[in-house]
Amino acid sequence: MNKKLSFLIVIMFFMSLLANVAHPVTPELVVSLNMSSLMYGIMFAAMSIASFTMSPIWGMLSDKYKTRKLFLCLPNIGYALAQLGFGYSTSPILIILFRIIAGGCASSLFTVAIAYIVDETNTYNRSKAISYYTAITGFGISLGYLVGGYIGAKDYHYAFIFQSIGLLLHSGIVFLFLPESNVVVNNSQKKSNHFIFQIKDDFKKTMTTSLRILLLLVLLTSFSYIAYNTGINYFLKKYLNLNPLQIGYYMALTGIIGIIANVYLTPRISKKYGEKKSLKYILLVVGSTLIALSTFDNLMSIKSIIVLIIFIFFLSMYKPLLQTLVSKLSKNEHGKIMGLQNSANSVGMVCGSLFAGALLDIFPIMLFIVSGSVFIVSYLIILLKDKEL
Repeated sequence: MNKKLSFLIVIMFFMSLLANVAHPVTPELVVSLNMSSLMYGIMFAAMSIASFTMSPIWGMLSDKYKTRKLFLCLPNIGYALAQLGFGYSTSPILIILFRIIAGGCASSLFTVAIAYIVDETNTYNRSKAISYYTAITGFGISLGYLVGGYIGAKDYHYAFIFQSIGLLLHSGIVFLFLPESNVVVNNSQKKSNHFIFQIKDDFKKTMTTSLRILLLLVLLTSFSYIAYNTGINYFLKKYLNLNPLQIGYYMALTGIIGIIANVYLTPRISKKYGEKKSLKYILLVVGSTLIALSTFDNLMSIKSIIVLIIFIFFLSMYKPLLQTLVSKLSKNEHGKIMGLQNSANSVGMVCGSLFAGALLDIFPIMLFIVSGSVFIVSYLIILLKDKEL
């Protein structure tokens, strides 16, 4: 990887860390305000709906103005202020409002970061770059849980203060030190005068059969991943009575396993078997192990721990493979295509979080069984649509 990519991955590591500092204390916020688990799902869904709406717009704007740096910097300021407002809100309406603002702003960062990577790579080395990005940012996510759990152990407000200050500093570092990527956009086609109509026209031209199938896979796997991830945090808090720091330790473990998987294994199996074949069997393993975990009575048994490690190991591998497959269809409009991917991801996040919120207080085990089943459905889609991908 070149120096620009290396620097981007480093700053996105810190971005991922900061973006997840509030997650281990969010269940504490919900419980302390005497809200139901459904509200927990609604908060996440509100953020995801905003991300769905804004992701393709941010991507297209970064293409239009040929700058990724600007859209990695400015929305981060809005994200920082929204998180501070969220952490100190006690009204459900204000909480949802700040969740919407945060989701709309944060979607730019992760959409444009992938577009930056696609700008700076070719089809030969892209899979490795995305795997490294996923591994490093995945570890940042887990470390964010640990940091947030530690800082918010006494008072969850402290985690939100730390996060907001960190996001503002991060925005300044991006503005001052991140080089611009090599943005190449095909502007030869005639564009509609109005930006909204331009988006509509571009979507019609872009939606090939292959892209539709891949975006469906993004949506389904996002649903399962978010349902599991939302569910496991609330489950650990309410049913196993873990505090934010203990939840942080659990997430740190998943990050360590993920970084090992994506640095050492994902690029190798991608090179040997190809992204599509590798993704297919990884989804099957993930779905099967999650369903198996749901049937175990003792989650602390040796058998459960072994299956859990296998599940986490393979769970961390599907995203870079799927992102690489989508990126290969981007041609010279990387921002737009990665924005569409983030939108599909956001739809899955909305459905997954609402589904988790509805089930967690009623039948939490069914949540994980359904999530595993959807991963297996994704495997079957690749199996049946193999020739169209």
